[in-house]
Amino acid sequence: MRKACVLTFLLLLSCALGAQERGAWYHHLDYGVEWGYSGTFWDDYHYNYISASGARLDSQDSRLTFKSNGHLYAFLGARFARIFATDMLVGWAGVYEGRRVIPVTLRASAFARGYDRDGLKLFVEGGRCYAPSFAGKHIWMGKLGGGYRIMLDRDFALDLSLSLQAVTDHPVGVYDHNRDEIVPDENLRRSDSRYHSLNLSIALCF
Repeated sequence: MRKACVLTFLLLLSCALGAQERGAWYHHLDYGVEWGYSGTFWDDYHYNYISASGARLDSQDSRLTFKSNGHLYAFLGARFARIFATDMLVGWAGVYEGRRVIPVTLRASAFARGYDRDGLKLFVEGGRCYAPSFAGKHIWMGKLGGGYRIMLDRDFALDLSLSLQAVTDHPVGVYDHNRDEIVPDENLRRSDSRYHSLNLSIALCF
């Protein structure tokens, strides 16, 4: 998956750079920084483990909750066809209470009036996160959202965004809510968690 993301990004970048003769707008690079707030409102989990007494226990639940976190990303990408942009993002994100990850994602954006004008935008994003994970399983993140672009200068924009985020996690050092205990990593047999969040973000784009 990581190789596919890198190859896709390099292909889009080369296409944009190779189209310089088609107009200054066509081959623009897109880069910047994004930060914001993430509020997790729902989570579910399924843990299977060996208890201190030697019994094998299975714990699963889903619940409405609220956990506050933040995120910070740097991004680099290519703008093309006047209304589209594709970016690779790398950064830091809190996804749940005590859970921090390093996401590496790809984002595809569409701008209603063009990326060089004020207006609405829509985007979809997905990729992998890096953090300690049970049995080396992958952590995945996906987002769907929209927002508004405000042009501050010809090649300088402020983006305000709202997105729905989902993370599929396999944490270690898990906390069993039903039995009020921390499960030792060596006793884990299954560790699956999902977090659903609402994100508010501000980005400076160059």
